[in-house]
This record gives sequence, C-alpha cells and structure tokens, in this order.
Amino acid sequence: MRQPLYFFFKWILLASTCFAPITGFSQDYFKEYAGKIPVKVHYLKSAAAKPMNLLGIDAARGIVYAEMEGAGRLELELRQLQRQNIEKFEFNWSRNGKTYLNYLANEQYDPRVLTALRPEVYKVMLFLDMPFQYLAIHDDCLTYIKGLLGMEQYNEAFYILSRLNLARLDEYGYRDFSEAALELCGKMIASNPDTGKASLALLKRISIRDNSGDHASYLRLADSLRNQGLYTEAIGEYARLGPIVAKDPNSAFNQILEIWPVYCYVKLYEIYAPAAAKDKRYASAASQMFNSAVQGLKKLDENPPARNTNEYSLYKLLRSLIRVQYARQFEARGDEYRASEYYRESVLEVTEGIVNARIGLDWLPESLLMAGDAYEKLDLHEAAKNVYNQVKVFFPKTKWEKMSLERLAKLPQA
Repeated sequence: MRQPLYFFFKWILLASTCFAPITGFSQDYFKEYAGKIPVKVHYLKSAAAKPMNLLGIDAARGIVYAEMEGAGRLELELRQLQRQNIEKFEFNWSRNGKTYLNYLANEQYDPRVLTALRPEVYKVMLFLDMPFQYLAIHDDCLTYIKGLLGMEQYNEAFYILSRLNLARLDEYGYRDFSEAALELCGKMIASNPDTGKASLALLKRISIRDNSGDHASYLRLADSLRNQGLYTEAIGEYARLGPIVAKDPNSAFNQILEIWPVYCYVKLYEIYAPAAAKDKRYASAASQMFNSAVQGLKKLDENPPARNTNEYSLYKLLRSLIRVQYARQFEARGDEYRASEYYRESVLEVTEGIVNARIGLDWLPESLLMAGDAYEKLDLHEAAKNVYNQVKVFFPKTKWEKMSLERLAKLPQA
C-alpha cells in the first residue's frame, strides 16, 4: 500500500521545483514539519467523540488517510464522509499554538512567533483541502498567512500560497486565501520588480470572479506591473482582465483596460527604439511595438473617452506620446520641419488632456513632463520652466519632482 502522504509529497516536490528557486526560499517547511495531527472524530449516530490521527489527504482521489486505536489505518472517502457516519473532525491547537495565533490575529508581530508556530501550522495546512464543515482549520491558517504579510515575510507567504489549491478554497467559501495572494503579489512587485515573473506565476492560479471588487483588485495588480516598467507582463494581465470586465458594458473599467495596453506598447517601443538604432537585430521588435501602439490608438480614436472622464486625459497623453515618437523619427532623418510639426501637435494633445485632468490622476505628472519636453523642443523655454515648476509644486518628494529639477537645471538661463 502507498504511504499516506505519498501523493502530497510528490506534488510538493514538483511545486518546489517550479516555485522555490524563483523567490530564493530554500526551506521546505511542508516536508520538514509534515506529520499526523490528532483530532476527535464526531459521528452522526453517536454522541461520543473518539480520538483519531489524520495522516494525510489525497485531494485528487478524495481520500483522507487516518488511523485510530482498534481500527488501524483507514482510508476515508472525503466526499462520502457522512455516508461513513462521520459528522466532522475536531482539531485543537496546542495551548502555545493558540496563544501565538492570537498574537498574529491581534497584529502583535514578532519573528519568534513564526518560529514557534511553524512545526504545528505546517502540519495542519496539509489538510486545507478538507472543507471547513469537516475540519475547522482554515481561519487559523489564514491568520498565519496574514501574519506573514504583515511582517513582510513575502518569500514564505509565496511559498505557502503557491502550493495551495486556491480555486478549491474559493469553492469552500474561503476566497480570503486568493485575496491574500493578490495582496502578496502587489507587495512583492512594489518592493522588488525582479519578483514580477514569480508574482505572475501565482497570479495565474487566482481566479477572477465576475464582480467589480475583483476587477478593481486585479487592475491594481496589472497597474503595479506597469508602474514598475514590466510592460510586457502588464499587457498580459490587462488582456486577461479585459474580456472578463467586457461582459458588463457599463463597467467603469472598460475604457481604461483598452488604453493601458496601448500605453505599454508605446513604452516598449521607447525601450526598443534606441537599441534598434544601434543594432538592427532589435528593429523588428521595435517596429512591432510601434505598430501595435499605432493600431491600438486608431481603435481608440473610433470611440474615444468622453471629455468629462478621467480616461480622456490619459487618452490625450497617449496621442501625445505617439506624436513625439513620430517627431523623433523625423528628427533622425534630418527633417526638422516635420519633426517640429509633430512636437507642436504633441503639445496641443497633452495640454488639452491636462486642462481636463485632476491632480490625483497617476498619469498627470507624466503628461506635464511631456508638455515641458515638447516646449523645450520648440524653444519655448519659459513655458517649459512654468510646467516643471508646476510639477515641483504638485508632486513633491516624488521621482517626478526629481526629473523636473534636473530639466530645470539644464534650461538656458534667461
């Protein structure tokens, strides 16, 4: 007979191969602390609960492995527990374990709490594939994961969440695990862009439900990829979210999900174009990015955002960015007249967007810098100076202020 934990350990080994090297987390706590957990089994037709040890679970086969005195080893059918006269299993944490979980629940964070809990909590988490109605461990395991997030122990949180069956936990009514995974991905990307690809591996395992809350959360994740310069990855996540949101024609996210991918294509072209100028091997990629941006903009032009929407100013920024790229292309060919015309158009486009924008929009500082840059190209240095000073006033202590100060320093003195 196979060992009770064979299937789980086989899966853990495969998962470790896929995920552990990504985040540099080398310890395999599930394997290190695996073991049986003591429970009391409550029967439907008996008032007396009896002690039992749960040994493991094979969720794919729907088998719970157990042992109890007088009965030896048991293979219980997970989906047929009630037919086997089993109402539920009752697990009680050790006194110290419950105390430490209460610390985490009350946000009394201390690394020593994690160290003390690991030997017990990793045994218990092996059984999260069992529905809450049969084994009430989910809330406590979630407390541990939230504690990891609160203590910024992102590697360990990733190690756990990348191994859980998030879709099954959703079915059990524990969407909180998927929400924790979304939160983790956002924090990982924000703290270290190099974890972007690892985060995407986890994101693919999170289902997106048909509700605005999920849409907003996932959009923030895609935006964080874009903000970190992970444009290709951001395009992929916008593309995943777009068709789901489009099912609701009245969703507030439909237009923004059409605009951001085009913006990302422009930014990718800005990365490839200088490389293509030096090495023709990059020319094809640069051309592909630019054509994708231009075609995307043409589609937006067919049904542009209304002037009274936030998206209108982003749409105008996008039109300005495209015109700047045309201007630079003509500059490279020595056609100063055509380049100047496109710079003038870019100023008109971005300025119209700025007039209709509000301060809180995250693309506004880039729009202002775009206007300042175009003014410089047109030798309108005083206008450029005014724009850069506005950025200093409205966006202090940001990268935009730093960029404005650098440009102000380079402007010709009056």
